[in-house]
Amino acid sequence: MAKIPIEVEKIKRFERGFGVDDDNGKEITEFIVSVREKGYNWDKTFRCNLKELTKLRDEISKIVDSTTTSEKLNITSEKGNILDKYFKEDELCKNCKYKLTHNCVTCVFELQSPLERKLFLALNNEFVKFQVQYPMNWYGDYISIEGKSYDNPKNNYKDVLTIADFYIEKRGVKLCVYTDGHTYHERTEEQAQRDKRIDRKLQELGYNVLRYTGKEVNENIEKIVLEIKNWIEMPTYINR
Repeated sequence: MAKIPIEVEKIKRFERGFGVDDDNGKEITEFIVSVREKGYNWDKTFRCNLKELTKLRDEISKIVDSTTTSEKLNITSEKGNILDKYFKEDELCKNCKYKLTHNCVTCVFELQSPLERKLFLALNNEFVKFQVQYPMNWYGDYISIEGKSYDNPKNNYKDVLTIADFYIEKRGVKLCVYTDGHTYHERTEEQAQRDKRIDRKLQELGYNVLRYTGKEVNENIEKIVLEIKNWIEMPTYINR
């Protein structure tokens, strides 16, 4: 998509009277509006008064205000309507600085629980780079889960070792982060043992694993983010 820079410059000029020797006149304020497109070798510059400039502003505002969420983010109308509902009702969306960015799409449609969404926003606020819902096979490699099912022998879900809520790789440190809440990730004894087996396998493959409870996420999110940052800033040799 082309980016069209618009520049507005205020200028003042003095308009003299009609008489040849008439020094009387008035100062006039005008505006130079320039629209330029780099790479296409064209530009348009025109001069206008305040009334005309105000009309231009109002027309632009009208178009922007009438643009729907789906149009702004290039998503389906259905998803746009869902986001609009979140914007009105969801506590995490209120006053969120990522509103109407593609972070909204990830936060609402890719993450599995409010716990993940809270950590997602907190990590973004600290400029931590990560991937969400990161699937890995039993060799520790990324694996696509598209179309997988347990009854498909050619594309079986059993090939997936785990899907990390957050995956971070930096300076040789490979970190898998999970959030476990009682509402969204209620774990039976069997599930707890399964998670332990997954953690051991990941560690064998050279990954570090951090798991946080819902209580920790809700009450100590700053501490969690600090711990994650400490892990990824840690010298590589310490983790080997």
